[in-house]
Amino acid sequence: MPLLKEEAAKLSNNDLVAGVIEEVIDKEDLLAVLPFTETKGKAYVYNRENFISEAVFLDPNEVVPEEASTFEEVVARLRILIGDVDVDKFLNTTMDDTNNQKAIQIAQKAKGIARKFRRTLANGNASVNAKEFDGVHRLVTANQTISAGTNGNALTLSMLDELLDAVPNGADVLMMRSGTIRAYRALLRASGGLEPAHVMMENFGRPMLTHNGVPIIVNDFLPSNEVQGSSSATASIYAMRLNEVDGLHGIFGGGNAGFVVEDIGTVQNKDATRTRVKWYCGLALKSTRSLARVRGVTNV
Repeated sequence: MPLLKEEAAKLSNNDLVAGVIEEVIDKEDLLAVLPFTETKGKAYVYNRENFISEAVFLDPNEVVPEEASTFEEVVARLRILIGDVDVDKFLNTTMDDTNNQKAIQIAQKAKGIARKFRRTLANGNASVNAKEFDGVHRLVTANQTISAGTNGNALTLSMLDELLDAVPNGADVLMMRSGTIRAYRALLRASGGLEPAHVMMENFGRPMLTHNGVPIIVNDFLPSNEVQGSSSATASIYAMRLNEVDGLHGIFGGGNAGFVVEDIGTVQNKDATRTRVKWYCGLALKSTRSLARVRGVTNV
């Protein structure tokens, strides 16, 4: 009897490639350029100007009026971003010939935590979930928000010019969705065949598209279903000044700007080891004039 395919398959093993191919891929550049500062307490407190006392012109012998400036105390609280992963000891011992089961699970957990942080940067809402911090759409003020139109409108170059003007000390980046960036490229091509200008940013090691010299970063965690009048499929664009003095920046606690990986040990009720990955983090906006938004852009 000839050798059958079924019998031959019993004597052959599949060629398993080490590692895990990345399939969950998110486009979000903000975390790469966002500065962080450490806070020793459970919250980061700073003061903003609220009212500036000016002077007056007087005639001789008039009484000089007294008036003091006032300030607003702002509190940015640290939040706990945390997750555990259990790895069965039997599986880790007997099935680590090609891949280190525990190392891969820890790496995937760290990726998941980073993904949650990136999503919260854009969409965090402490009024809905008090355990998370407010993202940029909550930190931007009404005075710093520009409407693209009552029912939304397609992107124009004038929108971006107005948005940059809303950050008087100068924006460091413009942030928008991939679809909006494609629309921006189309605008440039349609305005006489101009090619987009690029700058090299050390954080990315690649040329970055710019508008008036300001780099454009992508963030597909920004929602594409914002409601603007009768339109329910619009997005926002943000201009951001990023620094620890008067701009937008992250905060962290515990003396470690990155994730902390803790070996919790053997789980009490099963033959497995538990590893905890955590980050005490938050987001602070010093001056409200360092963050501006155009909402209602229909190019999503």
